[in-house]
Amino acid sequence: MISTPKSVPELLRAEIPDVPPGKYPIRLLACGIPQGVESVVHQLHVVRFAEVSAWSPPLPSPVIGEVIRILTRYYTP
Repeated sequence: MISTPKSVPELLRAEIPDVPPGKYPIRLLACGIPQGVESVVHQLHVVRFAEVSAWSPPLPSPVIGEVIRILTRYYTP
């Protein structure tokens, strides 16, 4: 069983499985109060930028009262 990272540094250091050949992972962060982050994630889904399920679960932020969600996309040079 693979453990889920519990913090942003752990997630950023974790290996990204199944990276397509010739592509490089790019991580996008949404940071802020939980309600605001959820709102932005859902707005980005509405405009077909990313599925809600493609984002990480809310992770604790170093800023008290805030969370971070991470979306991984891929860059092809």
